[in-house]
Amino acid sequence: MDETERIWPLPNDAAAERERHPAEWARYQFAAREVEGKRVLDCACGAGYGSALILRSGAISVAGVDVDDAALAHARLHFAGPTFLKGDGRTLPLADGTVDLVVSLETIEHVKDAPLFLDELARVLAPEGMLILSTPLTRGPARLTPQNPYHLREYDEEELAALVSVRFAIAERLGQHSSASRNFANLKAGPGGGVLRLGLHRLVPRPLRAAARRLLGRSAGNERGPAAWVSAERWTEAPVQIVVAKKRC
Repeated sequence: MDETERIWPLPNDAAAERERHPAEWARYQFAAREVEGKRVLDCACGAGYGSALILRSGAISVAGVDVDDAALAHARLHFAGPTFLKGDGRTLPLADGTVDLVVSLETIEHVKDAPLFLDELARVLAPEGMLILSTPLTRGPARLTPQNPYHLREYDEEELAALVSVRFAIAERLGQHSSASRNFANLKAGPGGGVLRLGLHRLVPRPLRAAARRLLGRSAGNERGPAAWVSAERWTEAPVQIVVAKKRC
């Protein structure tokens, strides 16, 4: 995974990282509400900040698994408490039925074999264990040739439900919204949004697009609410979809 796909927070700069990356923090904060008293797998844990948040939120134990050596080294150095393991999402280094909750945030769009990936998540879950999974919500041909070059493919809401339902009973569907995506949609729909509607903004280098998203998230009027949030309301209009599901026995 490319550097622009990861964030590298330190324990003492959490507030600044929440401001710079509100969407990533909002997803982990949503998942953290469900972890108390549970053994948790943070699949594709990256640099470990989310695994640490989950442990602080009351999990009995947290296993953070990732394929990237640099991310795991950062996690082990800066976030004590979780156990960080190297592993692929399709061959997890965990025994059958050893976790109560799997948190898989923005991962399935990176894997080559999504059914095998979901089978593996189900394998490590205890009976009636829970899954919290997030991924971009993308419709039409763009889901097969994603704008993000590090995504192998993306999913609309029906495709994701069909994949997940083979192994899991879906309990809840939600969306992750942000002030940046809302303001972008308003600009795109406005009288000067022709360039955005044509997709020409995608020709701008990704670091500059990331900076523009941060500016959109801080634009006037956003002080009234959070920069990013998870909600069941109008979830099909959100840029990111979230599934909460229970393992089928």
